[in-house]
Amino acid sequence: MVSNTVSESPLFVPPEQRGDSETVSASKINRPFCWIIKSIGPATSELPCCQRDVECPNDVKKVRALFLVGCRGRDADFRKDGTLSIWTVGGRKHLTYSIPDDFQTTFEQAKEIDSLTVILRDGKLIGRVALTLEVPEPMGILPVGIDLNETNALVAVDPDGNTLFVSGKAVKVKNRRTAKTRTRLQSKHATRKAHHQDTRSVRRVMKRLGRKQRNRSRTFAQQTAKQLAEWAPANAVLVFEDLHMPQPQKGKIRGRALRRRLSLWQHGLIREATTNKAQEYGLTVARVDPRYTSKNCSRCGLRGIRKRHGFTCPHCGYSNHADVNAAYNIRNRYTVFRDGGSPSILPEAQSDKDVGKPLALAM
Repeated sequence: MVSNTVSESPLFVPPEQRGDSETVSASKINRPFCWIIKSIGPATSELPCCQRDVECPNDVKKVRALFLVGCRGRDADFRKDGTLSIWTVGGRKHLTYSIPDDFQTTFEQAKEIDSLTVILRDGKLIGRVALTLEVPEPMGILPVGIDLNETNALVAVDPDGNTLFVSGKAVKVKNRRTAKTRTRLQSKHATRKAHHQDTRSVRRVMKRLGRKQRNRSRTFAQQTAKQLAEWAPANAVLVFEDLHMPQPQKGKIRGRALRRRLSLWQHGLIREATTNKAQEYGLTVARVDPRYTSKNCSRCGLRGIRKRHGFTCPHCGYSNHADVNAAYNIRNRYTVFRDGGSPSILPEAQSDKDVGKPLALAM
């Protein structure tokens, strides 16, 4: 959020980085020193496998500083003239900053600025601000059924029957392409390691691809959560399925292809991001039993026929999108629970062979 070029004197240069760590007394060893030790520890433990000499053991790659703002603003203060005043070892520094357009409204509505974390990245200072916002008291009156899938990442239905579709096909294709590239690199890494060759370049590319994939999934989940919170009516309760799926590991889930698809499915990130965004918009989040929400008819409650994205009921003739039908069932089931009842599953809608929700995802 804060962007400015770095001056010649850094914000915080502890004596351990200046090379005179031997002259530091025990009384001056504080939290920054402990933080440096924790940062250097993992890097020092990897030195034998890197097979390189240490040129500067106290060189911390991720340079950052924490400033407490609060009401007094002693460490940092956002001035009315558009400058940022921060306290450094060399005295007060006044920097110009810019706020992205997406966060401008949130920053202006902040009740209090708690802290500021400044990070050095590519020759610029980037700030992360912790804010205290005043949000309305959540009521949780209008239920909104939400069905999470693989292709249609999120399908929501409000009490008036309006639907929201958020497609996750683009992210799915990119993540699958990245996963295939990482698989080839892992094979290349194993071959080089077997021949006792240098593998630093391969490991560096694998880490970059993994970080890029995680950031892509996290960004998509946050954007989806914001779109859902803005679309949902006021005083709404967002109802999800209470899914307890095992980890996609060998021995727990059969099928290599299914394990790969489950590992790329960002349903947990979407629920977490939605929970955080709901607090900002004054919404509540609830969960219901996921059994038969994709198989039962939302009109008559009997077992229907689902074929990919289509759902038809042979009993009452109801037909709709399969994900929309599931979202209706989730919303209706929460309504029954809230009234103090229990979800009614007719004998015709039950089956001895089907226990719980199947692990197969909607394509």
